[in-house]
Amino acid sequence: MPKSIKIDSVFLNFQDHKVLRGVSFEFNSNKVTGILGRNGCGKSCFLKIITGQLKPASKHLTYGEQLLENLYKSPGLINYLPQHEFHPKSIRLRKLIELYNIQVDSFLAQYPFFEKNLRMKFCDLSGGEKRILEVLLVLEADTKFTILDEPFSHVMPIHIQLIKGRIESLKAKKGILVTDHQYQNVMEVSDHLFLLREGVLKKIQDKEDLQFNGYIR
Repeated sequence: MPKSIKIDSVFLNFQDHKVLRGVSFEFNSNKVTGILGRNGCGKSCFLKIITGQLKPASKHLTYGEQLLENLYKSPGLINYLPQHEFHPKSIRLRKLIELYNIQVDSFLAQYPFFEKNLRMKFCDLSGGEKRILEVLLVLEADTKFTILDEPFSHVMPIHIQLIKGRIESLKAKKGILVTDHQYQNVMEVSDHLFLLREGVLKKIQDKEDLQFNGYIR
């Protein structure tokens, strides 16, 4: 039976500002989970807490029945796409693909538009090319879970459709967590959807729930 990641009792304060107020969350295998929320609501902080990059006031984190302190210490368990560019500028694309333990030929068969860039350095790509490459590398890597922070931002519409298609295909192999301000794209790919508001996660069923909770008009 596939295992899930469970995290609860997450409290995070920045001085007098209570960012997260006892958040509980289950990250399911073979499902796409979406999290929405306004700027500054604590989404990125929550993702960094899940992966162990940010230490909250408290948390309780398990994978299956195993209690864990930080998920990143378990090889092959989880990877994470941050909002910002994060690869070395001087690395060449072929080497970058290989660093993810992805077969270059297989990657190019899936994404042939990168073949012309294979010998280029990462810094020589356009902003949009960098972003779509980073999204796809994190998605395609062999991990049990993947977290994508703003995967639809700063990429062309045709690449948004590509990302959505690959998310749908790859959830058979892994659990995927997506957050993005392009809420319609998040809703379209998600099996489960939550809204982070006033420090807690609320289950969202449809667009009317987002309207009721003041996320959209």
